[in-house]
Order: sequence, then C-alpha cells, then structure tokens
Amino acid sequence: MKNIIPYIAIFGIVIFSFFYFFRSPEVIFVHNEKQVSVIVVKKFPLTQRGKLSWWKDNQKFLKDKYGIPARDKNGVYYIAILDVNDGFKKFSEADYTSWHSFSRDDLICFDEIKSESRCIEKNVLMEITAGTNGKIGYIFDGEYIN
Repeated sequence: MKNIIPYIAIFGIVIFSFFYFFRSPEVIFVHNEKQVSVIVVKKFPLTQRGKLSWWKDNQKFLKDKYGIPARDKNGVYYIAILDVNDGFKKFSEADYTSWHSFSRDDLICFDEIKSESRCIEKNVLMEITAGTNGKIGYIFDGEYIN
C-alpha cells in the first residue's frame, strides 16, 4: 500500500497539470473606446508563447465580433488583455484609481456594465500596440517585444 501512494500522487499531478495547462480561454467582456480596447478573459494561457498564439489564432474572431483592433486615422491602436481573477467586484472609492495608473492593485471599472459589480482588479496579462509606422508590438509583464 505504501508503494502505491507516490503513483497516485504523480497521477493526480499529471491530471491537474493537463487540465490547468490545456484549458480553453474565454472572453468575458470587451470594452472599446476609440482606439483603446480592453479584453477581459478567463483561463488565459500561462506562457508568453501561448498568449501570443491565442492572440494570433483569435484575431479574426475578435475583429468580426468586437471590432478589435479599432484603429485611429493614423492606424494606431492599443489593446490590453486583463484577467478576470475573482470576477467582477463592487465599485469602492478607496480601491479605485484611473486606468493609467502603473499599480497592479487598482480596479478598473466599466460604466457600460449596469451592475454594482462592474470592476475588476487590473491584472494585465498582455498588451498589443500598433504605432503610426504600422509596427505591432507586444508587452508581457512590462517587457516590450516586437
């Protein structure tokens, strides 16, 4: 019996890892404001490669359903992909700061959600930018990659 316990533990870890790493991302909410878009997701890939692959595989879907990316007259756009974390929370003046803050502990609230629970913690998973030169860049954990 003692010899079977390590095998059961390893089997459990393998099963957990399979479901955790091969989970299917879901788009929960999309906010568009001119050339700035915010996509709130659940179960987003964990690796940089997985995130980039998801973005490239879902560009047509996002364009068709949500009009993302929405470019300005110069072709510029910015997209932030945020993790829904523990779901939407109630607005609290003490916890809320503007979207442009560099803190990761802020809440971002969406006025188009007509509920008290309309804010999420600002946990940015990935950012996609396009400049006037048409060059697309990706930002992961503050690191710019093109």
